[in-house]
Amino acid sequence: MVNTYIKEKTKELTTREREERYKYLGKEVIDVNDPGLDSIPEFYGIANAIWSDWVEGKINTKTALGRLLLLKLLTNKSKNKKITSIPDEELEEVRKFIDYVMQVVRNESRRKGEPEESRRI
Repeated sequence: MVNTYIKEKTKELTTREREERYKYLGKEVIDVNDPGLDSIPEFYGIANAIWSDWVEGKINTKTALGRLLLLKLLTNKSKNKKITSIPDEELEEVRKFIDYVMQVVRNESRRKGEPEESRRI
């Protein structure tokens, strides 16, 4: 009975609908080691992917900043259990790089003349 109810209420999504539904932090980045965000190169790759997506106009400033903030949040060991073996110094370098990318996005959007509310998260 429960299975029947679930099948009636769930909707089969096409590949396009699934891609639009699930937000990814930028475009595809090569997964290093285990599945998930668990290595330093993946953090840099995702930050660069978000930056390039913003430069190419695929995402707006607010979306780029939101994704960068989420990426920065995932550099905390309390929020991402997969990075417990990475030294804190390396994670701090990643955070500095993400802050740098966020600052560049804010400054460039200011130069483009975007309104202030589109640069706020």
